[in-house]
Amino acid sequence: MLGYIYGVRKLLPLLVILLAGCAPHRPPVSSSANAGGNADFSRLADRYIADYLGWRPQTGTALGFHEYDGKVTDYSQASLAAELARLKSSEQRLAELNTNQLSTQTLHDYRILRSAIQREIFGFEQMQTYSQNPMAYAGALDVSIYIKRNFAPLEDRVRSITAILEQAPQIVSAARANLAESLPRPQVETAIEEADGTADFLGKDLVAALKDVNDEKLMAAFNAANRQAISEMRGYAAYLKEQKLPKANDHYALGREKYV
Repeated sequence: MLGYIYGVRKLLPLLVILLAGCAPHRPPVSSSANAGGNADFSRLADRYIADYLGWRPQTGTALGFHEYDGKVTDYSQASLAAELARLKSSEQRLAELNTNQLSTQTLHDYRILRSAIQREIFGFEQMQTYSQNPMAYAGALDVSIYIKRNFAPLEDRVRSITAILEQAPQIVSAARANLAESLPRPQVETAIEEADGTADFLGKDLVAALKDVNDEKLMAAFNAANRQAISEMRGYAAYLKEQKLPKANDHYALGREKYV
């Protein structure tokens, strides 16, 4: 049980919620009811986490789950809509659980997980991350984890890097399709810097880190993907500078109403 609890908390790294106080007072529940309720929650939590990482594979790699290596989020409008629908469905299934049948510790995990899901929905609906914040796409090609951590032979990590970089055109195309006509100025300005910074990293630091790889065929595929990714990031920065920055607005604050 402790291992499972640690796993849930580890797999929700973006959650920064401190739950104060103890669980609400409840009448005693039989151990068999606890076992059934806890098992129901565990199944929902395991399914949610698997799907969560499936849509955010770079988070999975960062957490040490290497079945996600070489994958990147699909930012197409159909994918965004499907993920939001999944989040809402997961939240609804949790809401339908009988929390009176959860042990005290599992109830804490339930509250943490449900709050985390609601935070993800908030990002989609109130923050409008994928239509209002161009930084969501400027940092999508972050492959630094494959250089910083020696979790597999370097050649295997190069293959994963190449697979991600090959998705650069789809990422930039999705950004152009998803972003609103007028965007908050601070986000546009920061995204321009981030996109150019990504291109600089790919062209300098990444190339230098792979200088000792001697597999010519592997490196030829990497170099082709890397050149294309650099071009896409430069083009994205130029697109933001030329088409979005002149139309930028100062409505970057979410405001009290959305948070409430």
